[in-house]
Parts: sequence; structure tokens; C-alpha cells
Amino acid sequence: MHLVALVSDDPDVLHAVRSFRDAAGRFHLHPVSGSGMAELFRALPRLDFAGALVLDEGKQAEAQRLADRSSLEAQELGAADTLTVTQAGVIADHSFGRALASLLASRRWDAAGSKAVILGTGPTARAVARELVSLGCSSLTVLSRDRVAAEKVLPVGAGAALLARSLADPVAKTMLELADLVVRIDPVPRLPVEALGPHLTIVDLQSDSVSEVRKQAMAAGAMTFNRRDVEAYRLELGLSQVLGGPIGVEPILALFHAI
Repeated sequence: MHLVALVSDDPDVLHAVRSFRDAAGRFHLHPVSGSGMAELFRALPRLDFAGALVLDEGKQAEAQRLADRSSLEAQELGAADTLTVTQAGVIADHSFGRALASLLASRRWDAAGSKAVILGTGPTARAVARELVSLGCSSLTVLSRDRVAAEKVLPVGAGAALLARSLADPVAKTMLELADLVVRIDPVPRLPVEALGPHLTIVDLQSDSVSEVRKQAMAAGAMTFNRRDVEAYRLELGLSQVLGGPIGVEPILALFHAI
């Protein structure tokens, strides 16, 4: 059985992980909170850990800096949520964008030719933007209170039509009305009623439950997901990478949905 550390600042996640057992006996999740990343990096090889999953976004930048090597994605984002211990050192990766893509694919959502809007900035927003463009979105709009911060989210050299605007810009409402997918990373006001409908998919990363934004969207027939849904897929992807084989998402989805 392999030991895998799980770094989180969410007490509910840490509590749930303490009682989680892999039915196949492949791994054991060891919850970690409060300790610094430098201390964790020293402990991983000494205690024979296979790796670590860093769900605490406040520690992901330091995790990437401390790693011996990083994937191209982790380098570009300057953050890491997956650490794999190898004989050559600790390798860092960032799997959040792929986790979101896997979640959407599980519900047969096809990004090709779609119009996506990201509400928010930071490494998570950049990871999502990078993944959506690689999947074939025809247009990607990033909206934030700060237009300059929104512009930093846009991928370099992307083939999609890219736009970054302030939430106060009149065009923001238009882009939301045209969207097929909205990913809410930062807290924003309710979505325009005109934007809602069965055509829309909303991923609300601001809430662990059914937020007002999701209630509003669900009432209009939209498909919605919350942060727990994406975290379950991220945990499965991270574990699969650390352990070198597929884990299966269903037990982990059940774990996060029970929180």
C-alpha cells in the first residue's frame, strides 16, 4: 500500500479523508494541514510517501518552486497540485484543468466550438482557460473586477477568439448571454436571467454546496457542478498519476459528496 499525503485547508475534507479507505488496498491518504511545504518535501522521501496532493491553493505556488522538476503546465501556471516522489526527486504537476475537462466529459459536454466564460483570475483560472482552449472552444472570455488581471488569464498563442473585460463592461452581459459554459471562480453577482437556460453549463467553484447562482441556473434547466465535483476528479487524476495507474473516480466522488 502506498502512502499519499493530502494537503488541504478545509477541515471537512481532512476529516473525511481520515476515515477513507481504498477498497483495493492500493493507497492510504494521509491528511496534512498547518505544516510548511519545505517540511513536507523533506518528509515525503524519508517516510516513503509516493507523493502528495496539494488541494490548498495557498501552498501550490511554493510546491511548484520546491519541486526538483515540473511539468510544462505547472511551470506556466507557477503552481502545483500533484507531487510525485521518484528516484530523481519530486516532480510537480497541475491537474485542475484536466480534472474539470474529465468532469465535463463524463456528462458528455463537448467543448468543440463552444463559447466559454471564466469569472475570475489566478492560477486556477489560467489552468481552466488553458484546458478549454486546448479542447477546442471557439471563444473564451475572462471577466473580472480588474481587467488587467483578466488579461493575464488568457492563454498565449491560442486559436480561439479571446476576450478579457471588466465585469462592469457592458459587453460582459452580452458574453454571458452567449455562453455555453460559465466557470465561476471568484464571487460575482447573480448571472443575468437572459443568460440562463437548458443550453448552459455552470461550474461554480465558489461553493461546496448548492449556491444561489446554481439554484438560479438549475431553475432554468441548466446543468451545474460545484467545487466538490471538480475536486473529486482532481484527486482521482492526481492519485492515478502518483501511483502510475487508474484509480477510478466513483469512490472518491462518493467521499466528496458525503462531506
